[in-house]
Amino acid sequence: MKPTSLVVLSFLGPAVASATALAERECTSFTSALTLEKLCCDTSTNSLIFVDKPLGLGICCALGSILEGLKCVPAPTPEPSPICSGKSVCPQKSGTDLGIKYGHCYALKSLNEQYLGHDSGSDTLAGTRYVVDGETPGVVFRVCADKDTCNTSVDKLIGVSDTWWMQDQFGVPTGTGFGWLGKGGGPDLAVAQNSTGALVVGGSSLCFGGKCSICITFPPGGASAPCPLPPGQSHLGVSNNPNHCQVFYWEEVGCRSEK
Repeated sequence: MKPTSLVVLSFLGPAVASATALAERECTSFTSALTLEKLCCDTSTNSLIFVDKPLGLGICCALGSILEGLKCVPAPTPEPSPICSGKSVCPQKSGTDLGIKYGHCYALKSLNEQYLGHDSGSDTLAGTRYVVDGETPGVVFRVCADKDTCNTSVDKLIGVSDTWWMQDQFGVPTGTGFGWLGKGGGPDLAVAQNSTGALVVGGSSLCFGGKCSICITFPPGGASAPCPLPPGQSHLGVSNNPNHCQVFYWEEVGCRSEK
């Protein structure tokens, strides 16, 4: 409705006015959904919320309020940033995207609530193999659309058919800088020192225990746990079967600075 110049009706408060009031203000006329009176809402300090716009039925609420039934109540506190919320990332539109974004960082948690990290040991791959519930848990991965700067398509949601690379922001224990999720020379995946050894990653959305998850694959193949380990633990490897995948909850975390 078109704003009209009406006057404030003092006993109705600052939110409501009628043509018989004494002080003139710029306001929007409406019919009260509560009393069916013809009133006016001062939109400089209030918000007119229509219940039935064709009939002009509405309620004048203070700015920042919402309607709960026919009552003005404070708007709920915004959801906290997904970073470090502890919640698993969910698709923004089911069947369209996976909920993760290029350039953002995540920690991966298995269905038994253990973080994916690095193992330890005394062989040549010690400290670089990926294992659930390992000695260095909670590796931070940055999802990348390129293997050079990881700055391509930043903030773009990853579609259900898209692929990506995973920059390992812990890196190789005996090396320097970041690494990449890659092959370790055996059945187990391990940190690659440079991007030439990085593996392409894909995935699909799944739901477990009421929480969103992503089941990752390594195109053109799938993902598997190649080595038997104690219950609760699992190494990460490539499967020849593209249907075989490894399920993780993805929690968004802050990215790290390379040193």
